[in-house]
Order: sequence, then structure tokens, then C-alpha cells
Amino acid sequence: MLTLEEQERQAYTAGNIALAAALAARIDAEDALAAAEPAREELQSEIAHLKRILADALEDDCWRERAAAAIAD
Repeated sequence: MLTLEEQERQAYTAGNIALAAALAARIDAEDALAAAEPAREELQSEIAHLKRILADALEDDCWRERAAAAIAD
């Protein structure tokens, strides 16, 4: 079975530009999806970290006083 890249080359060679362009777009989309997953996992990890920070801040009794002092500066 031919890879998508091989099919794309054959389509160009045969002069079927529309098929070659569609195959190229599919290759690009699959590459983008593969690259997006690690970024998504990293963002989810960052969101979880920020949620922990927020939870800690909400448990802190003097956060309002610090916020008021920061605003007053």
C-alpha cells in the first residue's frame, strides 16, 4: 500500500493536480493534529497547575487584604 506522500507524488506525476492538492492538505492536517496533541496536554497541565494555585489562594484568609493593599499602591 502506498503512503499518502507516494500517492501525492503519483497524482502530480499523472497531472491530477486536484487530487495531489487534496492529498497534500490531508497530510498537512494529519501533521497539525499530531503536533497539537502535545500542546494540548501541556495546556491541560498548566490549567491544572493554575487551578491548584487558585484553590490555595482561596484558602488563604488574608488574600483580600493583600489585594486591597496592591490596589492601593
